[in-house]
Amino acid sequence: MDNLYSSLEEKYGLPAGLLTTVRGVESKGDSTAVSPKGARGDFQFMPDTAKAYSVDVSDPVSSAHGAARYLSDLIKQYGGVQAALAHYNGGTKSGLAVAQNKEAPFEETRNYLTKVNKGLRIDPSQIQFDGEEVKASKDEIDPSKITLDAEKSTIEPSKIKLTKPEEPSNTELFAKGLGKSVVDLGLGAKQVLDLPAQFLEKQFPAVSKFGKTMGFPTAEESAAQTNRAVEEERKASLPLMETFPGQAGYVVGNIGQMAAGGGLLKGAGTALNLARPATIGQAILNPATYGAAGTVGAVQGALQPTTSEESKVFNTLAGGAAGMAGLGIVNSLGRIAQPIQEQVGTIAKNAVNTLREAGIPLDAAQATGSQLLARVKAALSDNPITVGAQSEFSNVQKQAYNKAIAKTMGENVDAITPEVISNAQSRIGKVYEDVLQHVSINPTLSDKSKNVNSLFYNLNDIKNEASKVLTDEGQLKSLTANIDDVISAAQKNNGEISGPQYKNIKKILDKITMGTDPAKADLRNYTREIRDSLNEALTVSADKAGRTDLVDKLKGANKEWGNMRKIEDVAIKSEYGDISPSKMYNSLTTKGKRYSFYQDDPQLAKLASAGKIVLPEKTPNSGTVARLAAQGALTAGAAAGYGLYQGDLESAGKAAALGIAGPKLAQKAINNPAFARYLEQGLGQTQIRNMLEAPKNVAAQRLAPAAMNAYLQSLPPEEPYRVELRNMLPNRP
Repeated sequence: MDNLYSSLEEKYGLPAGLLTTVRGVESKGDSTAVSPKGARGDFQFMPDTAKAYSVDVSDPVSSAHGAARYLSDLIKQYGGVQAALAHYNGGTKSGLAVAQNKEAPFEETRNYLTKVNKGLRIDPSQIQFDGEEVKASKDEIDPSKITLDAEKSTIEPSKIKLTKPEEPSNTELFAKGLGKSVVDLGLGAKQVLDLPAQFLEKQFPAVSKFGKTMGFPTAEESAAQTNRAVEEERKASLPLMETFPGQAGYVVGNIGQMAAGGGLLKGAGTALNLARPATIGQAILNPATYGAAGTVGAVQGALQPTTSEESKVFNTLAGGAAGMAGLGIVNSLGRIAQPIQEQVGTIAKNAVNTLREAGIPLDAAQATGSQLLARVKAALSDNPITVGAQSEFSNVQKQAYNKAIAKTMGENVDAITPEVISNAQSRIGKVYEDVLQHVSINPTLSDKSKNVNSLFYNLNDIKNEASKVLTDEGQLKSLTANIDDVISAAQKNNGEISGPQYKNIKKILDKITMGTDPAKADLRNYTREIRDSLNEALTVSADKAGRTDLVDKLKGANKEWGNMRKIEDVAIKSEYGDISPSKMYNSLTTKGKRYSFYQDDPQLAKLASAGKIVLPEKTPNSGTVARLAAQGALTAGAAAGYGLYQGDLESAGKAAALGIAGPKLAQKAINNPAFARYLEQGLGQTQIRNMLEAPKNVAAQRLAPAAMNAYLQSLPPEEPYRVELRNMLPNRP
């Protein structure tokens, strides 16, 4: 890893040994390290930062690349390593404080800086100068004159103040970008003129010979000089084009030049009463049609200078395509800001928020309530190419929903099986048994302030009602016997029920409630009410005894026990431990829970209701979409096979893309959380919406080709994206 770290430090301009030292302080080299705040991996990335830098925290190589980029960005942001390290550990507040030569506000950050700096100490005996006499005060050393040996370290870098070369301001960079756009226009125009000049030179060699005798370069030599000038200018301006102000100035310069050219044509045409130049000038100023926008973009692309490794044809086509795309973009930007969920009611929005807060992933159709996206989702679920991934997403969603439901009863599982219910009963039951070691159940106590009756009152009420509901004499006899056992236990123990007695009673009651015979459903419900009444009486007894510590303990147990009771009927009937939102909701709304004093916890009901609204079992479709999708896949597959048979790899690839890439891209989009949030919320701010509508009002269609050209020209020739774009063109040089 040391070689990787050294390479990354050199690439991003980081101090030697920084990555090794930061890794050692952050995780002690443990790739599986997890901090109490949720930071993970070698360099302890928080989830949001890892996502922003595309870091896989379980991969040491990915973590190293992300840390190098992050530290480089922080150093650029604060202008120094110490402030960057302070931000890395303590956030913006710490970074700003250290950047202002103040002490870090948090002790943890101060200790962190001390540890990192110890690993980065510099041996003054290893500082060498290049032979020039360097006059500097003891506090000012030119870093360009220093060679450091990182292996011998004795001086903390925080103690050395290094003078920085003066960097140009953003205004200066912007101005240089403007100047580059003018230089490029001249060079690009010269390259365009060089082509016909070379053609004419070949057609009229006598003219070329005469020019050479007069000391003028040939057209071929002139073109070579232009190409060398382009190469030199490109290398010289590469640092400029890596800055945002430089690129912004370049884009503005391109737009300004096209606007100036259009204005001159329009003005000249109008002055001379020539319709064609005036019309062309107007089209350049405000390209209202796709043809005009494409032409403007193509001309602008053609006038961009190219190196020997680039293609003038590519720039022309790219500019034309960007011009047409720009027209469509600026005419529809206002619509982009409109969120789909403005058509969805408050209940659905609340349901989506409930599920998201519970950690349940939602696709775009579920998040927005869009019927169109729901149909797309249904088609993807029936498409043989995408059904596997759709099923996988559905399974992940089911597991997340199961986990959210299970948490309400204190379990951390992604499938709620009868075994899970049994474990929950045992775990929560032990809480009651532990409490009963300190206090006994008094069946005569009640709490009228909380509308809680005594245990004896509740048992008598259960017996009276059951005698009218249970038609099976055997079931009624069993229930009555269990009630009598509770009363008898109290009579045998001076009017109270002890812990061991409660445990024996509960064991029998649990055995009955865990049954699955549909004919005994009513018996199970009444048996649960006996058990709930015992738990309620225990809480009242602890409260009357002044044991608030036990009451608090029972409050959590009662809440989990009550939720477990509501879940168990649905869980017993579920397949593979998956909880059906609809069945959960129906169970909660149709069954009366008379003695559920723990019902003050609304989370289970919210999850059931939200799941029923947002997570239907399956969106039906007419079958037409599925048939078309299947037919499209088969047709594309046949075409791809024929292309391979004929040796036409390009056609085969296109056919395969038609049948596979299209559905796959649709699937990626609809299941992407960021895409779902965008469709759900839109941009949501009036100022931004107004800004998006502004380009159309100022005819900013030219912005697209200008921005495209500026971006392409800023990339080094070996940049993979640039190579891929060039390779898309036929007959490329």
